[in-house]
Amino acid sequence: MVGWSWKAILSLSHGATYADYLAAEQSSERRHEFIDGVIVAMAGGSYEHNAIAAHFTGLFMMRVRSGCHGYNSDQRFWIEATARGRYSDGSIICGKPAHPAHDKQATTNPLVVVEVLSPTSEGDDDGNKRRDFQSLASLQAYVIAAQDARCVKVYRRTERGQWRGEPDVYRDGASFELPGLTHAIAVHEVYDGLLDTAGQSLLR
Repeated sequence: MVGWSWKAILSLSHGATYADYLAAEQSSERRHEFIDGVIVAMAGGSYEHNAIAAHFTGLFMMRVRSGCHGYNSDQRFWIEATARGRYSDGSIICGKPAHPAHDKQATTNPLVVVEVLSPTSEGDDDGNKRRDFQSLASLQAYVIAAQDARCVKVYRRTERGQWRGEPDVYRDGASFELPGLTHAIAVHEVYDGLLDTAGQSLLR
């Protein structure tokens, strides 16, 4: 599948502080993540990536239970365990968003986080980024959606609070439940109108 992406690192004469990062965020139309003292511009998503993320946001809005809310890709998160500023492609937060004292726009208590894979971010989304989000005590499910196949993976936390080593995998014909939602989501609801059954784009 053809898409486009870009990634850039903001050049500073010294290792960036979180204050530098917030200043860059406020003065830029592009979103950035804060990774180990480096301000990294987020990769631009393909049509498919953005549409799949939008489908998740719409499904969350229609099915979120009382007291919970769905959020889009503009919501920032603070990862205390690694001192990183992160974004996701979608999320569910129940109750009031909690935030650290140093960043009132970042939250620390998502229940569900969604990432749509792209060629430039796949290793991070299912690697360091996943582990960053899994370090948050509130998180119960980390969702990864392919953009070149009708396939959704969900990493889940067990009742004992441990993360399962392997995700549950859902393909066409299957449905998956997520914490904070009143109804399950069918895989076809994520991809209908965007990818055909072979995973080819319907947007090009």
